[in-house]
Amino acid sequence: MSATNCPETPRQRMISMMYLVYTALLALNVSTDVLNGFSVVQKSLRQSIVSTEGINNSLMVEFENSMTQNPVKVGPQYNKALAVRAKSDALYNQIEQMKIAIIRECDGLGPEVPDDSVKVEKLNARDNLDKSYQIAVYKDGIEGAGIGYALKDSIDSFANYMAAIAEGDTATKVPKDTALIATIRHNFDTSEQPNPQEPTEMQPWIIRTFEHMPAIAAMTLLTQYQQSVRNTEADIIRYLQSATDAGDFRVNKITAEVIPVSSYVTRGSQYQARIILAAVDSTKRPKITVNGNVIEGEDYVVSCNSVGSFDVAGSIELPRADGSISTYQFASNYIVGEPTAIISADKMNVLYAGIENPISVSVPGVPTQNISISATNQRSLVKKGSGWVIIPSKVGEECKISVSMKNADGRMQSVGAKPFRVKQLPPPAGFIAYKDNGVTTKYWGGKPIAKASLMSAVGVQAELQDADIEAKYSVLGFQMKVVDTMGNWKYEDSNGTSFTEKQKDLMRKMGKGKTFLISRIRAKGPDGIERVLPTIEVTIN
Repeated sequence: MSATNCPETPRQRMISMMYLVYTALLALNVSTDVLNGFSVVQKSLRQSIVSTEGINNSLMVEFENSMTQNPVKVGPQYNKALAVRAKSDALYNQIEQMKIAIIRECDGLGPEVPDDSVKVEKLNARDNLDKSYQIAVYKDGIEGAGIGYALKDSIDSFANYMAAIAEGDTATKVPKDTALIATIRHNFDTSEQPNPQEPTEMQPWIIRTFEHMPAIAAMTLLTQYQQSVRNTEADIIRYLQSATDAGDFRVNKITAEVIPVSSYVTRGSQYQARIILAAVDSTKRPKITVNGNVIEGEDYVVSCNSVGSFDVAGSIELPRADGSISTYQFASNYIVGEPTAIISADKMNVLYAGIENPISVSVPGVPTQNISISATNQRSLVKKGSGWVIIPSKVGEECKISVSMKNADGRMQSVGAKPFRVKQLPPPAGFIAYKDNGVTTKYWGGKPIAKASLMSAVGVQAELQDADIEAKYSVLGFQMKVVDTMGNWKYEDSNGTSFTEKQKDLMRKMGKGKTFLISRIRAKGPDGIERVLPTIEVTIN
């Protein structure tokens, strides 16, 4: 009889659902070492923020003292600095509220837990891949209403406001700071970027920031934005302080600065920063010493081959007009994180033997052309488009996909691996294809079919039902079983996919309400395995 007449029992459905959940958990498993790495980076970022906040408070105290001494000259820039602090605090707190919302959703915290008790270091579901994206994108089930969109607007508004200040003012002879503007635009860039998995497609900021991102990684990214907010606050306050003397012919305040391209880099890449004075005499070249070594120019570049937090400290020596030397000390730090590879099967959470399985692999911050992969238990592995296609060899044997990337000095570096289970293709189901008003319709059996539709059918075909796998099956033959007027079974075989003339003749002689069976359907898939499919029960209407 047809499979549609034998529905699954509740127990069978429960077992199937548990299997799907288990498979999904295996596919979404995130390395504990990677999660711990994000926790270390999160802690280092927090320490850096606390340090920067102390610097900002000291800068504002100095600014306030200057304003008290000369309110006419310093007052306008001091008021701008107060507005900068207010906008910085507003964006910082908005980011903090999003972090709290994600933690609450991940750990299922109710309103009885106050916000000041919701901490990143207490996050239990660090490997959750869904909640950050849901909080960012959805609200009350409505896509596009999530708090991530409001945060993006606030980040854009903050960046535009700070960049506008750094544009300077020709009326008051405040010069434009091009480097500062570039740093602000880089640190708060929320524009669409090419999708690493499909470079021809543009990817929105919310997708690349939160989709498939472990909760602890989302926390780290948001904390990095908070650090950028405090760093920008410090840069703009210093800029406004220097602007109070911009119209003078002398420099009365000189500070040493470390301006990093990024304070977070991955192992194998480079940390790059500018070591400069906030105000300099272009006719005198300062001597810059970093970590005990004198550097040429203002650019400091060092290779990053191990993870952790690293200090950048030194001094700038500037000769005075009288021949004496003024020395200015500086100190900063940067964080090196472990690069991670994102590996996923495009259509399923497992690989199927004997057929092409598309695979997507990306390493954040690394171009696709600098990524290479290898795999065990594979018959073939080829680059195709922006991804790869793999054909596993043996069913039941693990297929481990390993990823390497080319680092800054041209060496290949391993960045991750992921195992996949290899399964046999699931069995297809047979159906009768016929034309209904010019449209091909599939009859799976179990319910009456018009005789005219049945007579227009060519034969029996087979395919996978409700599956994301693209696998074509060829029907090699089938048998038609009919009960004659004497109650005896009559058999007619077809050695292909089409009905024979004898089979069609039997169907012509059958009246309304009569039933026959299409059994012993033999089909072969792309894996080369021949299968016998379930019987199709046909009732003529």
